[in-house]
Amino acid sequence: MHIHRLAPQSPLLNAVTQLLHNEWSDLANWKDAEVIRQRLNLRNAADAQTLTLVATSTEGELMVTASIIHYELDDHAEREFWLGELITARDHRGKRLGSALVTRLIAEARTRSIPALWLYTPDQQALYRRFGWQDVEQREISGETVTIMAIAL
Repeated sequence: MHIHRLAPQSPLLNAVTQLLHNEWSDLANWKDAEVIRQRLNLRNAADAQTLTLVATSTEGELMVTASIIHYELDDHAEREFWLGELITARDHRGKRLGSALVTRLIAEARTRSIPALWLYTPDQQALYRRFGWQDVEQREISGETVTIMAIAL
C-alpha cells in the first residue's frame, strides 16, 4: 500500500470523486460529482492547509481516501479543521487501511500546526477513541444521529 497526497488534477481525482459520490450521493454534499471534484481541487491546492490522502495498491488502484477539511461544520469557530470523507473501497474494507490513513492525517495535521481535529461519525466512535479522540456532543446531521469528536494535537 502506498499513501500519498492527492494533487489537483491527479489521475486519481476521478476515482476519489466517484468513490465519495457513489457512497454518499443521497446526502447533499455528495449529490453532485462535479461539485465534489471542485471541492477536492480546492482542498488540495498547493497553498491550502487542508489536504486529501489516498492509499493505493502497488498496481495504483484506489483503496481508501480521507481528508482534512476546513469547517466541515461551521457553527463553532473553534472547530476549524475536520477529519472527513474517510471511505474505503468495498473490496478493501476490514483490512485496517482506514486506520492507517487516520494515523497519517493526524501526523499531517501536526506538521501543519493544526491545534485540533474534529470529526463526526454515526457508528465508528470506538475506532476513533483508540486514536485518542474524545466525544464532545451528540447531534443530528442529515437526519442521522452522530457523535462529534475531537483530538487535541
